[in-house]
Amino acid sequence: MERACFYLRLYPGTEAEYDRRHAAIWPEQQAAIRDAGIRNMSGFRRGTDVWYYTECQPDAKTAFAELGASKANLKWNDSFRPIIAELTQADGERIWFEEIFHTNGGGAGPFERGLFALVVHPDRLADYDRRHAEPWPEMMRALDEAGFHNYTGFRRGSQVVYYGEFHPDMAAAVGAIGATDTNRRWNSSFQGIIATITDASGNLLTAREIFHQD
Repeated sequence: MERACFYLRLYPGTEAEYDRRHAAIWPEQQAAIRDAGIRNMSGFRRGTDVWYYTECQPDAKTAFAELGASKANLKWNDSFRPIIAELTQADGERIWFEEIFHTNGGGAGPFERGLFALVVHPDRLADYDRRHAEPWPEMMRALDEAGFHNYTGFRRGSQVVYYGEFHPDMAAAVGAIGATDTNRRWNSSFQGIIATITDASGNLLTAREIFHQD
């Protein structure tokens, strides 16, 4: 199984229609997603920016190639031409983000799926990746205790997104980790590396879930 994340951009003014269609996705498109080996697929939108988290069997390239060849998906994508402004790169590939971090701790019981974005200084990308390849053990324990499950970071250039399954919900888990001294020290160590992580009000740059299929 491979975890994967891709991005797309909507035309301004089409956001509500995009959400509506995904709330009433065609059954044949749902079946095509399942048949392609794509599981735990969640879409998140912030303005015209949309990210999808997926778990693919045996891997993302194989699963999405199979999905892309299905009649249902071809018809589904064609119906979104007036809505989606950017779906692929110049070579026709999806706009993939690369996984740079994963931890599978967290709690049991009810949870909320969530996603937030941040921006890394372009000249500090290697530092950011290295620190997440070798995270502090105490930070990993703190994430576990705060309820961060299936917590995964993906990067494309300076843009980074984190997907997680937060116990019992995202606000509670983020609040719990934010109250720890470990997290304060971890965040301080990234001064000069992270360019943007909050909005003008100091809130995380979260995106709202607009689609999910197990």
